[in-house]
Amino acid sequence: MRYLLLLFMLHSWQSSASNTEPCTEGPQCVAQQQLHLSMALGYGQRSNPLHGGKELSLVVLPEIYYYSEHWFFDNGILGSSMALSDNVQLSVLGQLNQEKGYFKKWFSGNVLQFNTATVGPALETAFVSRADITLQQVNKRPTAFDLGVQLDWFSDTWQAQAALWQDISNSYNGQHASISLNRGWQKFSSSWQLSLRLYWKSAKLIDTYYGIDDNEALFLPRYNGKPSWQPELRLNWQKPLSERVSLLAFVRYLHLDDAMTQSPLVRSDKVTTWFLGVSYRFY
Repeated sequence: MRYLLLLFMLHSWQSSASNTEPCTEGPQCVAQQQLHLSMALGYGQRSNPLHGGKELSLVVLPEIYYYSEHWFFDNGILGSSMALSDNVQLSVLGQLNQEKGYFKKWFSGNVLQFNTATVGPALETAFVSRADITLQQVNKRPTAFDLGVQLDWFSDTWQAQAALWQDISNSYNGQHASISLNRGWQKFSSSWQLSLRLYWKSAKLIDTYYGIDDNEALFLPRYNGKPSWQPELRLNWQKPLSERVSLLAFVRYLHLDDAMTQSPLVRSDKVTTWFLGVSYRFY
């Protein structure tokens, strides 16, 4: 029934979207019927906040998106958008939930999350205290698919965004949401973007991935998840060298609150990500 409802929503959305005026100018506009494919080669890392987890090495970062009249694919997100005004856009989206990326290095959601295709070494097996739990001691966490609604507002230099997601795969049966504010500018022949984002994750989501319940081994300490608020700061830089080649770099800092750090699985209250490399655009 849930999937029939999803199909009905997408059909109705596409009918509404076809009646809107096409976007012709502004930062929110992307050329329709055009495939964009680029690849960045360099080095970076994403830290892993879990006991027994190693950093994720970022070496090759693919970027791929395609926008048609009724639907789009943008770096792992499949959706459809409708312009409400010149500066406001409403979208229905679907994507793999990203939480499993901390538990499994070959998780497909890691490929386009920052957009990396190369991952780090095997999980560490260092000694852990009795109160802590490594990834090898718990059951596998599920792969979830989320359906979301997103509202975007654009100006020449600012962008605000709000999104709400619901698990539709019966994996954790919860929700997560985010609000963000981005500012872009040009300086020293380079493009810069600074982003502030706040994530909210429901108790069911936190409990499924970071909780320890009666389905785990009896000797493990129990933990029931609760709602989590996680602020994030991002800074992106890109300098074109030619029509197809650019230098790029980014750094991200995500703070984890006590809903995460009180879990015996979690060893750190932050996730840091950085990358520096050269990008080549094929299309």
